[in-house]
Amino acid sequence: MLTELCLYIFLFFHVVNSLPGFTSQTYNTDLDRCGKVHLTVSSLEDTYLELNWVTKCDPMYDMVPDEIALYDKNPLDRNEEMPPRVSILARRYPDGYYKTKVKFGSPWLPGNWEYQENMVQAEHGQHCFPYWIASLKRDMLIDVQCLKINPTWMFDNSHRIGKKRIGSVIIPGTHNSGSSKTVVFLQNYVMNQDRNIWTQLVFGIRYLDLRVGYYGKEGFFINHDVVRITKLIPVLREIRKFSELAPREIIIIDFHRFPYPSDFTTSLHESLTKLLHNELHDVALFPSGLQIGNGPTFNEIWARNKSIIVCYNEKEVSILGNRWLWHPIEQFWGNKRDVGELKSFLDTAIKQHKSILNPMWALMAELTPQALDVIFRTNNLRKLANNINRHVTKWVRGEWSNSSINIVATDYFLGNDIINVAIAKNIL
Repeated sequence: MLTELCLYIFLFFHVVNSLPGFTSQTYNTDLDRCGKVHLTVSSLEDTYLELNWVTKCDPMYDMVPDEIALYDKNPLDRNEEMPPRVSILARRYPDGYYKTKVKFGSPWLPGNWEYQENMVQAEHGQHCFPYWIASLKRDMLIDVQCLKINPTWMFDNSHRIGKKRIGSVIIPGTHNSGSSKTVVFLQNYVMNQDRNIWTQLVFGIRYLDLRVGYYGKEGFFINHDVVRITKLIPVLREIRKFSELAPREIIIIDFHRFPYPSDFTTSLHESLTKLLHNELHDVALFPSGLQIGNGPTFNEIWARNKSIIVCYNEKEVSILGNRWLWHPIEQFWGNKRDVGELKSFLDTAIKQHKSILNPMWALMAELTPQALDVIFRTNNLRKLANNINRHVTKWVRGEWSNSSINIVATDYFLGNDIINVAIAKNIL
């Protein structure tokens, strides 16, 4: 009896100390513990909530969960009866994954983070949506987590990451970050995200992969290849607004391609860099002396009171005198539509990469449709993201945990848990 009581007490305090809901900035670093849980949002159009849990368990020593449950409130709040919204037997799902029929949709962002042009402040720290996942052994809670935003995770953990270098931490990113809305009939092959850039930043994304096109009097647009998505200037102003509200969050903007027109001339680069200068120059971190080794520490960046790093993938810009722009970031993009083939490509990239011009580098951890997929309307971007996202979470949490990885960019980022994994890994 005494032994069981001690076990209950230990589990209670262990769970309490790992919960994001008890303080505004508590992060759990025990990522690979048996029964550890997290919520994701389906990359498919249904946006159903997905239950995920760690199944690597030793029955001799671990509290192997019997049940995985979804709640509308924190289940540790024992002040009221709290039946689960969804409850499943863990043993029936050996992969540690279950897709519910609870739709996430596009709810308002908590903590006053819903975008407004004239907003002057928002609440720091983590903030939960009303969705909580728990793993249970009989009636004991093993782990509890909410679906949350992390708008100020760098600031929240400044005492833990301040001495770390920007090229040696895990930075959650998105691929084709601006491709989040379009009306073209091939949208399933053009949209790589279902949340706009503001929302990505609020959730905790810190690397933005942008491609730019030019359309005469209409100006510069964010593109996906030759398809224009949305005007560039409003997006830059959202990034700037976020930076004003969260000035210690380091945001990396990678202007990686300029696909339209096909002859993106020196004159167009000159016009684009002038626009970027007008919008971001005064809040941008200059690269002078910082693009060596693994780059500057967070403390060194914060000491300069600049929080946006603008990288530009065109060598001509150095001739144009834009010394405030960083050299290009090398992206390791496999152009694969098979999970195993992409994993093999990324494993090789991790072992062989060498950061030369820029201390940062990016694993592009997304699958790519091929020409026949577009012709026959198969393997669209949502389906491919749905196929890969859970694997990427496991790779970063487990197999790559001892590797020196930097930026990890994905499609439909809410379908994985890279943000929370990155935070937890970075503060170790």
